[in-house]
Amino acid sequence: MKPTQFPSTAASIIAPQYPSAYQRGMQRIALPYLNRTVFISVDDIICLQGEGNYTYLCTRDRKKYLVSKTLKEFERTLDESMFLRIHKSYMVNMAYVQQGPFSTERRIRLADGREVAISRRRMKEIALQLAQYQQKLVN
Repeated sequence: MKPTQFPSTAASIIAPQYPSAYQRGMQRIALPYLNRTVFISVDDIICLQGEGNYTYLCTRDRKKYLVSKTLKEFERTLDESMFLRIHKSYMVNMAYVQQGPFSTERRIRLADGREVAISRRRMKEIALQLAQYQQKLVN
């Protein structure tokens, strides 16, 4: 089975898929960034990548913010019905998951074209949570 081809990320618009019951734009995060505070809507975060005591926030406008908080701190504050910890160093917004998980490679593809590895031990649990999220989109 051949994976679905996606259009070029430079030309495409990154559009999330939210369930109809989800209220967008209700939560924002204040990030200390370059001696100022930047406010980012939680809905615009595609994924979070942990690097020790720091976390990179990747947004849908293709910006990447480095914040001095651990991924575990973000895991506690972000909505667990929208954000899923798929690896010890990755957390994704399920609205931006385009395809996955690939069974043989243990990866998912995000709306920006990025492929992220899934934890081997949590593969079944993550696949189940993604399937439940996809079911919410249908209903």
